[in-house]
Amino acid sequence: MNVRRDFESVNTYLHRLDGIGSQFARYNTKDWPYLKNQEDFNNVYELPDGQRCAIENLYATGRDCAIFMSSKLREFNDVGMFPSLADYVDSFDRTWMNEQDELQDFIKGIKENTALQCIPWSVQRMIEVFEDQLRLLASVRMTVNLLKQTNLYKIEKGEAPVEKEHAINIGQIHGKVNINSTDNSTIISIDSSSIYTGISEAITKSTIEEDLKVQLLRQIDEMKYSEGTQSFLQKYKDFMQNAANHMTVISPFIPALSSLIS
Repeated sequence: MNVRRDFESVNTYLHRLDGIGSQFARYNTKDWPYLKNQEDFNNVYELPDGQRCAIENLYATGRDCAIFMSSKLREFNDVGMFPSLADYVDSFDRTWMNEQDELQDFIKGIKENTALQCIPWSVQRMIEVFEDQLRLLASVRMTVNLLKQTNLYKIEKGEAPVEKEHAINIGQIHGKVNINSTDNSTIISIDSSSIYTGISEAITKSTIEEDLKVQLLRQIDEMKYSEGTQSFLQKYKDFMQNAANHMTVISPFIPALSSLIS
């Protein structure tokens, strides 16, 4: 799954929503229809009317939720529907995600209604699937709340200033070119100290939270001192992961930083 480029700074959260959406899709296309059509669900029609109606409502509600969420969680790449991250995130306010309490009461009533009867196995499994979906909805709500804390969302809502991009001078480049000789190679050396200095200054002047600033500055030092060793790549990945929500600050430096990976 590819995340649209303007959402790259929050792709970790969007990948999570996509994964949860895939699970909802499996419930919709496999679990719910299988339990209703391939198992002993027909036995519910021998139960009293009140219980039968409750169980039919369990199936209808559970599958409706799975159908909707399997689509909703993977719509973020639709620019026509959601031109901004804020549009997509705010659209969850009117979905199953915020009906957690009502759905908990609903499944509690179903379980109480069916507790004293010989309930078909398919219905017992439907209750388990429904409760699994409630757990996924809780994870969706947590992820959406995390998205509301990202810098991109806050900028689009007017709650944070746009961070200025900083120009970068990668320092002196020294080279040797031998032409019409035995050695026709080009040797280029990059003064990387100015890269680390520039990105450190950009982070220090930015609006990034102080605790994260301290962590990022420490990771810059770790990259500097591990440059040329096997551990540099991991230091680079750790830094990029922690700075993912502040790409407007570090993006001018990424080409120079990535050039140091050997």
